[in-house]
Amino acid sequence: MSMAGERFSQDGNEIIRAVRATQPMHLTFEVEAYHELVELYEKGGRDNIISTQFSVGHHSWALVIYPKGKGVSDHISLYVKLLDKIRGGKCVHASFKFFVLNNETEKYITIQDARTRSFNAGHREWGISKAVSAKDFFDKSKGLLVNNSCTFGVEVYVVDQTLIKTSRLSMMEKQTHRSYTWPIYDLSTIRPSLFSPTFKIEDRAWKLQVYPRGNLTGQGKYLSLYFYLIDCADLIGGKKLYVDVQLNLKDQLTGEDHEKNVGFWFDSEKDHGGLDDFLELAELNNPTKGYRLDDRVMIEAAINHMFILQQIC
Repeated sequence: MSMAGERFSQDGNEIIRAVRATQPMHLTFEVEAYHELVELYEKGGRDNIISTQFSVGHHSWALVIYPKGKGVSDHISLYVKLLDKIRGGKCVHASFKFFVLNNETEKYITIQDARTRSFNAGHREWGISKAVSAKDFFDKSKGLLVNNSCTFGVEVYVVDQTLIKTSRLSMMEKQTHRSYTWPIYDLSTIRPSLFSPTFKIEDRAWKLQVYPRGNLTGQGKYLSLYFYLIDCADLIGGKKLYVDVQLNLKDQLTGEDHEKNVGFWFDSEKDHGGLDDFLELAELNNPTKGYRLDDRVMIEAAINHMFILQQIC
């Protein structure tokens, strides 16, 4: 029976078998008079042998042995059972490893389910139905059942629930009109930038900022335009807001507006996003275009979608 480091699929689950010298950390369960005990249990209508309870991760557990198998007939099934009362939708996440002592080598065969399982009110037991072949178990040369006695064991690894964080990214339903138009007069007199009045969209306060002669990488070549979230201080605890916004410079002659769709993430430390290169100054000042008419421009911001990212537990 070569099991060191063996991985295989069993009923769609990955099972890991290995051999180790050290005994189980959480429970060692010695069973004497095995044949007689199983016979007595069967007469009493019991199909399993349950160990004494042990504690791991502030929870009480027990090892459950099915000598004639659980859902199978040619294997011994090993399960671990959560003994605590679990109410409502609460659950305990844990992985586990089973042990069977080889008395000849004085080493343990380990059988492990590679997945972490959720123990709850409706599913208190998890385990491995084909843990040990009955043929191997009763074969004297294998050393698993000696003088009608055997030793099992289990280790349970509870996932610390305080370390589990769940976050959700969800789209905010449209509740209000999501656009704002900002007329700017005497554009040529603005030095170096101008903020719009504060406006409300979806119960949040916003502003626009324009640099008629450009800003940063757009300085001297482009009109730069930025979109601000004024009340970003409440985006705490990892909460973020994503906004898909269409920024328009209205063509006041033909209606063929200059449009750019952009997306910005906002959080407690990032209150704005924008475009250094929103529109080339040559285009802005082109007399055949209606972007700038009598030194007036019309800028529109229209929010298409809003998403909120937040931790929910």
